[in-house]
Amino acid sequence: MKRPGNPKFAVIANFMRRKINAGAWLPGDRAPSENELCALFDVSRMTARRALDQLALDGLIVRRRGAGSFIANNGVRSSYMVIRNIADEIVEIGRSYASRVLDHCAQKAPPAVAYALDLKAGDEVFHSRIVHLADDVPVQLEYRYVRPDAAPGYITADFVTETPNQYLQRVCPLTDAHQQVTAGLPNALERKALDIRDRQPCLLITRVTSSHVGLVSYARILAPANRYHLSGQLRFSSQLSE
Repeated sequence: MKRPGNPKFAVIANFMRRKINAGAWLPGDRAPSENELCALFDVSRMTARRALDQLALDGLIVRRRGAGSFIANNGVRSSYMVIRNIADEIVEIGRSYASRVLDHCAQKAPPAVAYALDLKAGDEVFHSRIVHLADDVPVQLEYRYVRPDAAPGYITADFVTETPNQYLQRVCPLTDAHQQVTAGLPNALERKALDIRDRQPCLLITRVTSSHVGLVSYARILAPANRYHLSGQLRFSSQLSE
């Protein structure tokens, strides 16, 4: 029995996604209309509409009634499935990366951090608080706590020239991670760091990472929901009998 190929709407959506990711279509550019997609791919308007609906759901285009569809300019996108360096994600979409280091010190581990890193409350941890910017616009506020025995040089690292993720991958390559994503409302200090208005929702990403030496770091990341997006793609395979 022959395995079916991708549905036609998925073929169209993947074609457009490649154009956007390659920079061939820039934010603000008009996307092909339903009629144009029908002619290009020889499909029905329903199929073309479904492809555009999928891209809109993914945040890649914005559909405006009476005006058409346009390539979105809505922030940095990351994969939920793969932990990547925020600086690379920003540069790959043609924007400039910068960081603002707010804190970088040794301190006593708060109870939640001690629990996550299998320490006793009050044990020493290395801590950094960093704002990550794309074209000078804050897209993430990262709280990072690191076990001193896992990465003793963390306390002297330069987080203007590299991110905590880059540093940790370099000195103790990460092998495992547990990640959780929820919604959160930042406090006044966090709103100021992210330059957002009162009660603007954020993604709250909590992450515990390990390397071959054991637990390494606990991160708490706040990202304005209109500037940073998480997405993922799952591929399923099945054995089809004849």
